[in-house]
Amino acid sequence: EPREKALDDYRLRPRAAWEKVADRPDEGLSKSVAAAGVLHSPAGPVKTIWQVPEEVPIAILFNSAPYAVMMATPADLDDFAAGFALAEGIITSASHIKGILTLPSEEGLAVDLAVEEKHLNRDRMVKRSLEGRVGCGLCGIEDIKDAIRMPEGIVVSTALSPQAVARAYEALPQYQPMNAVNRTVHAAAWCSADGVILMSREDVGRHNALDKLIGALAKSKINLRDGFVLMSSRCSFELVQKCALAGIGALATISAPTALALQLAKQAGLKLAALSKGGVMIFEQE
Repeated sequence: EPREKALDDYRLRPRAAWEKVADRPDEGLSKSVAAAGVLHSPAGPVKTIWQVPEEVPIAILFNSAPYAVMMATPADLDDFAAGFALAEGIITSASHIKGILTLPSEEGLAVDLAVEEKHLNRDRMVKRSLEGRVGCGLCGIEDIKDAIRMPEGIVVSTALSPQAVARAYEALPQYQPMNAVNRTVHAAAWCSADGVILMSREDVGRHNALDKLIGALAKSKINLRDGFVLMSSRCSFELVQKCALAGIGALATISAPTALALQLAKQAGLKLAALSKGGVMIFEQE
């Protein structure tokens, strides 16, 4: 019975993509664990309870064959699995997924995607020798050539204004129900061209949060020409790679991109923006 209750907490609950923190006050608590300790400050020690995010192994399978194990927050797992498959280039359309089944698996969960063999891109299914850590989008990849796997051609042309990015940044905390409780998880949000947040997903790993968002976008059939992705993290090249593979044309992050991220974004025609104390930086494409 305790096991079943835990699994019930883990399972994805249907929700509206646009819900704010105030709309789901229990969302953060349901994916967090109470941690007792003593907070030491100039005012003296105080017994305190913090909420910390859950982090569990999530096994991703294709047609019941194990492919990867990722450390992630156990929420929005259907979106996570679908987005992972799309962002890794294993499938090219969410319509190729015939079903997704989530089951208990020892200390974590297993998410099994049913995909016809003809729709699986075996060339993109790189061999992984260890689990994917929350802060790593490349863990377990054995061959250097498999690390950078950009699509050919350029992504859709997308408008990206500094005013829209600034507006979305200001609103982002309202769409982070887990982070409102534990102050630890990352968010990936889909924003309209004028900066209105339409959808968000959270996870302890920035790559996982983006995978979840990509999966949710694919299921909702949103036109990727009509907006941009906003993330509460730094801009590593893996985020650029995932966006490009998913067909997303613009990405804004809290901090500046790495040189490689900027190089790959220019190669793909993907617009990049970053938050600055002085405003919003839109990077040139040439």
